[in-house]
Amino acid sequence: MEEEGRDTPYAADANEPDPRYKGYGVRAPALRQLIKDHQQDFVGLPTSDKLDLATRLIDSGYGEQKSVALHILGLLHDHFTPDRFDELERFTRGLHGWSKIDEISGTLLKQLLERHQTEVLEMLSRWNKDDDMWLRRASVVVFTRKVAASGDYNDIALNHCENLVHDPNDMVRKGVGWCLKDLMRNDKKRVLDYVVQLRKRGVSSVITLYALKDIKGAERKRVLAL
Repeated sequence: MEEEGRDTPYAADANEPDPRYKGYGVRAPALRQLIKDHQQDFVGLPTSDKLDLATRLIDSGYGEQKSVALHILGLLHDHFTPDRFDELERFTRGLHGWSKIDEISGTLLKQLLERHQTEVLEMLSRWNKDDDMWLRRASVVVFTRKVAASGDYNDIALNHCENLVHDPNDMVRKGVGWCLKDLMRNDKKRVLDYVVQLRKRGVSSVITLYALKDIKGAERKRVLAL
């Protein structure tokens, strides 16, 4: 990976703000090809070896190796039963970057939410108040994309967003804005009214402008005028 990174014009994850996060500079297509080339090797490993390899890759600190680790962990969705969520949390705490948090939220955490709804929601509720900014981001980003489109978690997602509207960390606030934007696609009036109230309350525009990305024309102007 280090050799591949030398041939690229800029670091793949140059906009990751956490100083613990390192990158070789490998571009996404090359990384996807590497994972594809070794897919059968990963699949053939015993569970204990998969977990050990994922641990070592995440502990390396390099984003590209963390992406490989997340792919391996995705093969273990049957392993992560609620009694092993502490193990899952340790892996998540080691990601140290928005790109990896968003990746695990949209893949493994989404799968586990479908299988172990009550226990995953309890874990996300704890993460929503955690000292680790990346766990706080995950507690709202998991409710984006297809999870938001389902409409099944709007109440919980909005509660998590409300808890974080004054979060001091920019990456957490951006996660809140993204969550609100996606929730608005299936519950527009309710979520838009909430965003209007956030603007009236003087909440950071990092949140409200991101939430309003899909709102256009006169309607957008009306809200922004508040």
